[in-house]
Amino acid sequence: MSENDVYDQLADMVNKEDIVGMPKTPAFLKLLSLQFTPAEAQLALHVHLTGGTLGEIATRSSIGKSKLKEMLNTMADKGTIYIEPGKKDPLYKVVGSAAPGLIETGLWGNIKYPFTIELGKALHQVLKEWSEQKLCKLGFPFAPVWAAIGALPADAQPSENLVEVLKSAGHWSTSPCPCRLSHWLVDPGNHCEHILETCIHTGDLSRWAVEHGMARELTFDELVELMRKCNENGLVHTLNINNCICNCCNDCCAIFHGQNLGVKVFLPSPFIAKVDYDACNACGTCADRCPAGAIEVNDYATVNDDMCLGCGVCATKCDTESIKLVRRSKAG
Repeated sequence: MSENDVYDQLADMVNKEDIVGMPKTPAFLKLLSLQFTPAEAQLALHVHLTGGTLGEIATRSSIGKSKLKEMLNTMADKGTIYIEPGKKDPLYKVVGSAAPGLIETGLWGNIKYPFTIELGKALHQVLKEWSEQKLCKLGFPFAPVWAAIGALPADAQPSENLVEVLKSAGHWSTSPCPCRLSHWLVDPGNHCEHILETCIHTGDLSRWAVEHGMARELTFDELVELMRKCNENGLVHTLNINNCICNCCNDCCAIFHGQNLGVKVFLPSPFIAKVDYDACNACGTCADRCPAGAIEVNDYATVNDDMCLGCGVCATKCDTESIKLVRRSKAG
């Protein structure tokens, strides 16, 4: 089998077995060729996204267990194989497209390998293609938005507070945002200016990412402080899917890319921004910060309820406290 054939087959496997899949484009094939050696790509075809134990994969691949384990651990360090942490006989799985997947793991460890910069440049294009050709064509909003902790109204339930939801995970870590880092690599000097280390992982995913050098472990208090900084920086808390939490901007986030194209990809939080017109001094800060473009300021700020994500980015920086989150009506 030629090198081109093995990457072509690997792309087909990811596209078939992943719930969302990846467009098989030149950029994605280049990403695969950078993140997998030909031998690793061939092995991945035996592992699949469903995975298997070391013994099962050894039987499928005809590779001895000692060499196989070494290869799989090397691939885990590169972010292409997920290994169940803390298990005597763990499952090994090829990562799919996202959460966690190939659009993330290659840059979670920052500039880690000689090929990482080229991988990041390829990923910038892959993210756009994935957003436009896959995410935007799902036909429904899929990315939950979580309100900023500092903007939550008094009637917010623990299940609506992302910090409370994550408290029981037992392990937390953070990595560079691959959307943002790839943008930096492609267009230095004209790139997104939001903070970089904003991908959050919890539970077993966090343990795996830390163990293989893709993430920095956090205490719970450090997690809370990071989320506060993300909101301060104008980022939107999203997902909490498969132990992955994103903090998204509208500059380069793959999810926001679809939203900016007019596709409703976000599931708004249970809350919505409401303005006290008498208190508003029309400073415009809320409109400048709103990542969804839902706020217009004339004599005072007004909120487009259909566009508001309920993220709270506006409310936490309002000096007059004239814009706050309130519970969204069921009709809204």
